[in-house]
Amino acid sequence: MAVWGKIIGGALGSIGGPIGIGLGAALGHQFDRAADAVGKKQQVAVAYMYVLVASMAKMAKADGQISKEEIERIERFFNELGFEGEARKAAQQIFRKEKDSDTDIGAYFDQFSQITEADLNQAQVLYKVLLEIAKADGEYHEAEIEILRLAESKLRLPAGFTDREIGSEHKSLKHAAEILGVPESASIDEIKKAYRDKCKKMHPDVLRSQGLPDELVKYAGAQIQSFTEAKDAMIKAQSR
Repeated sequence: MAVWGKIIGGALGSIGGPIGIGLGAALGHQFDRAADAVGKKQQVAVAYMYVLVASMAKMAKADGQISKEEIERIERFFNELGFEGEARKAAQQIFRKEKDSDTDIGAYFDQFSQITEADLNQAQVLYKVLLEIAKADGEYHEAEIEILRLAESKLRLPAGFTDREIGSEHKSLKHAAEILGVPESASIDEIKKAYRDKCKKMHPDVLRSQGLPDELVKYAGAQIQSFTEAKDAMIKAQSR
């Protein structure tokens, strides 16, 4: 939890922007502006952690109240991420601040996309976690869908991605092609190559080298599963 240690200690002066402002407001201190040696990987890790907790708070409160199911899922999520002691306290402070604030979650998504250079794989990992929080109580509320659509736009996912994720078109050929990043008319060889390339980019070592926190690397497995489903659906369609 080295990243949270830096956050708690206020030593991330170079993070700046909406995320830096949000961190300072949530944790009650200004970051040390002399600490400008923070590397790109650490900026990505901090952005992931903050945007995740902040967007979880916005998602949970989107319909006006936080349900028992959402609270339980968020607590499990904190446990899965290994938030303990001061790290858990910091995450809870961020959550409480963001759930009742009028801050623009879109600005956080914008900064996240900028820091990660609009990397599609990292965006999809973040999006999948948000999707899981949105469906924690068994249904998608319109306000939650709006946040997902905002994330889709700001994280530069394909247009209509949210509608296809939550709707009856989830298994459609178009959506499968979008997930793999190939045209619907792609050959079986092209589909297999795209699948292999996507899986390589989701390898834990690759994700860590880009700055994805270790606590979130395991969530890449869910994205690989979606790649597999998309590959199988496209190959089945091409084989007819």
